Amino acid sequence: VSQYPSVARDIALWVSEGTTADSVIEVLREPAGELLYRIDLFDEFTKDGRTSYAFRLVFQSYEKTLTDEEIAPIMERLNEVSQSEGWEVR
Repeated sequence: VSQYPSVARDIALWVSEGTTADSVIEVLREPAGELLYRIDLFDEFTKDGRTSYAFRLVFQSYEKTLTDEEIAPIMERLNEVSQSEGWEVR
């Protein structure tokens, strides 16, 4: 257990129907980097042939308190990866 607080960020994505939450998590895990502590799915619904997944990403360091300036580039990278997969960030 880290003595430093965690930082949570949410990302919601429209994906094609049939894409599983687990497959989205697999794609997001690597570019999220070593500071990613966990990813939790907290919302899911399907509409008009697409599925929306909302995830809470929890980041934590064992060495220091993380700042917004450290997390923002990670979230930007996740947005870019999502778009390259053809997913729409909502």
